[in-house]
Amino acid sequence: MQTGTICLGILRSGPATGYVIKSVLEGPLNQIYNLSFGSIYPALSKLTKDKYVTVKQHAQDKKPDKKVYTITKKGISYFEDTLLEESGKYVRSGNYGDQIKSEFAMLLLFSKSLPKQNIKLILDERILSAQQQLNLITYEGPIAKDSNLNALRNSAQGQFTRGLMAEVIKTAINYIEKNRKKLHD
Repeated sequence: MQTGTICLGILRSGPATGYVIKSVLEGPLNQIYNLSFGSIYPALSKLTKDKYVTVKQHAQDKKPDKKVYTITKKGISYFEDTLLEESGKYVRSGNYGDQIKSEFAMLLLFSKSLPKQNIKLILDERILSAQQQLNLITYEGPIAKDSNLNALRNSAQGQFTRGLMAEVIKTAINYIEKNRKKLHD
């Protein structure tokens, strides 16, 4: 999915700064998609130029002006059309699996050539990292000062997505814990 489409989807929940958009994707949604400021701000600039969003600047003491972006009616229509088009491409592609590129998986594939203590460390660190990710995804407290973004996270769609990601992570943790001895043989 294009960065602009993701930004518009988040802005459907209400006005937000680029920083807030990034924080939504860094928190409970970080396992779904990751965007950098280097891609968010150019996308917001293009969306503004194309009149899909408006921007209001708010002065701040001793800081650069805060830019708050709001989706326009034209932006809502564009977002819905783009989302419908992308969902059709996804279904027609027949490629329903997300591509996973994993340094972790490659290390495990070749772990026969690693000392046992390295394998143990790799697995222990992966479990620790997965548990931290799980805590982020299942966290029920506020994620931003903006209640619109909290509403997005707590919507039926947000709850479903967070639940799915939590189950994927729990399954990975359980598999590693139950099968880690296979790598030591």
